[in-house]
Amino acid sequence: MSFFKLIINNVLRSARTYGSYFLASTFSVFVFFTFAMLTFHPQMRGGIQGSSGDVSELAGFGMIASQVLIVLLSIIFLWYSFWTFVKARKRDLGIYLMLGMKPKDLRKILFGENMLIGFASIFTGVGLGVLFTKVILIVIQNLLGIITGLRFYFPTLGILLTVVVFLGLYLLISLIMTLRIETETLSQLGKSDETPQPLPKTHPLLVVLAFMCLAGGYGSLVYFIYGSSGMGLLLVLACVLLTVLGTFLFFHQVVVYFYKGAKKSSSYWQGKKLLGIAEGIYKAKSNATMFALIACTASVALVGISVTVALGSSETGSRNSISTAFVLNESVTKADQVTNTSKTAQEMINIIKAGGHTPLYSQVITYPMGYQEKGAQDQEVGTYIAYCMKASDYNQVAKKFGFEALHPKADEIIAPASTAVEENKYQEEELSQRQQTLEVDLQSGTKEITLTSQPVRFRIANMYRFFIAPDDMVAQFQIAEDDNYPMIRYQLLDFKEWRTDENVNQKLLTLLHDKQDKYEELSMAPVDENLSDKEMEEHWEKLYNDYYLQYESRYEGWQKQRQSNGLILMIGVLLGGVFFIFTASIMYFRLFGDLDKEGRYHRSLYQLGLQPKQRHQIVTKQLVGMFYIPMLVATIHSAVAYWGIVQLSSLNLWHYFFIIIACYGGLMTLLFIICRWRYLVHLDVRAENPQGF
Repeated sequence: MSFFKLIINNVLRSARTYGSYFLASTFSVFVFFTFAMLTFHPQMRGGIQGSSGDVSELAGFGMIASQVLIVLLSIIFLWYSFWTFVKARKRDLGIYLMLGMKPKDLRKILFGENMLIGFASIFTGVGLGVLFTKVILIVIQNLLGIITGLRFYFPTLGILLTVVVFLGLYLLISLIMTLRIETETLSQLGKSDETPQPLPKTHPLLVVLAFMCLAGGYGSLVYFIYGSSGMGLLLVLACVLLTVLGTFLFFHQVVVYFYKGAKKSSSYWQGKKLLGIAEGIYKAKSNATMFALIACTASVALVGISVTVALGSSETGSRNSISTAFVLNESVTKADQVTNTSKTAQEMINIIKAGGHTPLYSQVITYPMGYQEKGAQDQEVGTYIAYCMKASDYNQVAKKFGFEALHPKADEIIAPASTAVEENKYQEEELSQRQQTLEVDLQSGTKEITLTSQPVRFRIANMYRFFIAPDDMVAQFQIAEDDNYPMIRYQLLDFKEWRTDENVNQKLLTLLHDKQDKYEELSMAPVDENLSDKEMEEHWEKLYNDYYLQYESRYEGWQKQRQSNGLILMIGVLLGGVFFIFTASIMYFRLFGDLDKEGRYHRSLYQLGLQPKQRHQIVTKQLVGMFYIPMLVATIHSAVAYWGIVQLSSLNLWHYFFIIIACYGGLMTLLFIICRWRYLVHLDVRAENPQGF
């Protein structure tokens, strides 16, 4: 038999051992290929249609970062899996040594087996990716809101990048791991693993230290949120390091200490409880590192997926946008010059009506106000400029669009909340905390005015905020003559179906874009030099009135945010899927890696007369601890971290966290049921049949 044939036979005969490793590797290759395919897609490389440069830049960075993270996760996974395979197959490998095989040839076998599985997973993962390319593109275009769609293309560069990266990864891991196997390690492969193990050691001080580290980590987060911000980075770093250290100590010391404490109880000698506790002490110690790694990485994955799902939702997608569907703005010199609807606004109203919707229209003028914060060192007049609107104008708009009315007092200016964060902040603060004194420049001189922030959301521009002042105060505002701050007219246009009717929105945006392009074209065109000054003024006035505009679109902003958040959601879910598959595979390796040893143990229990039901109960309790204790610790860690995010964002997003936890718990339960079923079947075969090994 040739050397290559021996490697193939070894892999095929160890299908149970290598099966989950192959499937997990294939899935990671598939996800990496998905990101690579999108990275090199012609439409994605040119920027997501309808998105800003920031979103396109985020898309490129997110794709590359995701690929790097997948490679890092794969390195950890392959590293751990390799040693698991060596341990699971040490009897087989020991036989080769007993038959006279040299250690270097045994290393070649291990290297060849790992590379063979690597080739197979790369071929299968890339093949599935190419086969479902069109399906993937359809899902991504819907997730990112790309109206024109992502056209199909053959991802040659994506295939090449995936093959090169994972081929190099498998080659590197296989070489390093086979070279690290010492000759002494190989010589021990054929020896029995039934040598009694010493009782794991614990110390009460380390148990206390574990809880102190966890408390310190959680406390650092609380102090970071409510305490001084001067040590922000150090507090976050302390939170992470103390929590990780506390987690490792918890599994290495606390869990083992708990089992040793249970061993001292009077009920320890009661039948199967003795067996469960005695075996649990050694399993807790041997699995401690694996449990700690799973708990820490699961915490990061759960928080990351919960946050990305919350960001990708429509609930957060339009929380900080303008208050109406469209806002047109223009500077004016006199308020009484602009009482009629502009030509552009009328065209937009006609498009909305043609779409079968009822448009709401209003206009409001904002006035520049010069002010200083009381007590400021710079006492120069006009240090700050803000825009105010009359209270009567605001309340007229509020009545038409359904906003809350505001009535400032004689010497008061109201600042409505411009974002959801500000709205939640103002709701929690007392009135005295929301008030400050301003020195406002009026025609009669400087006057102290109270600025009150109200938890009423109103926003008609994304660049700056507005104040609402009494009508008679607005008439007295005084701006220095050399300051170029004109009055601004805002035309507000809204319709109920602004989010759902893409066709109407696209027609409106096309109209606005065409007018902007037309104005730029005509303003750059040469003008007849023979025109009189009056004719020249009329020419530019007509050009300005017909084509010039600045606008804000709630749909366009929501669409861009939907693209960026949808991208984050896609990255989070796919990386979370890779993490879960790797976690499931590691648990599977750990569970079935010692199957022969556990089979001999249960064979002894069977010979002692222990019934299958009793043996199954012992195994079930051990599996419950193995699957759910790391999950419980990860849930607590992620809940604390998510609490910090909620506090910093001032948004109540807990329902997304609970949904993700429920999904994670459901997947872990499904994995537990499948693994328990298959594990008990194999144990029973070995326990009741001497030929089952």
